[in-house]
Amino acid sequence: MGERDDTTSVPDVVVPAPRTRRDEARGLPGTRAEWVTVLGQVSSLLLALRHAEAREGAILPAPLAGGRALRAWGCATRRVRPGADQVAGSPADVAIVGHAARVLGHALCRAQVAGVDDDAVHVLRLEAGVYHSTPERLVAQLARVHGVLSAPRPASAHAVWRALEDPD
Repeated sequence: MGERDDTTSVPDVVVPAPRTRRDEARGLPGTRAEWVTVLGQVSSLLLALRHAEAREGAILPAPLAGGRALRAWGCATRRVRPGADQVAGSPADVAIVGHAARVLGHALCRAQVAGVDDDAVHVLRLEAGVYHSTPERLVAQLARVHGVLSAPRPASAHAVWRALEDPD
């Protein structure tokens, strides 16, 4: 009848969130409002990519194809909260999120050079318009979350988070 996403059952892995020295913020950087914005925008982008593939026949590269990046995003960010002591997800999920950011970034660069959008970039541009943003900013948000979740030290996580903040 209709197409269905194949889901894989992967048990949650509880990964300690970055911690800092006593004089610095503890846990994940950013405010609740910032995380809600980032999670909402990236979730919307990944859902739009999946919709374009499943309903409109868009051809997407791995790991965007088949909803793989969307599932990994859901697992990696399920319990993300600023200041959290732990986050759910696995290193594999976080790696897929990072790979998705790199693939989208490369596709966007190719489109800018060639002047022709592939299906992923077309969706990326449409989603950026929804948020009155740029495609580069949406890709950076995806990369930002990957950087925070994969940071080896709390100071690194905070530096990654702050790198995308507007100076205003």
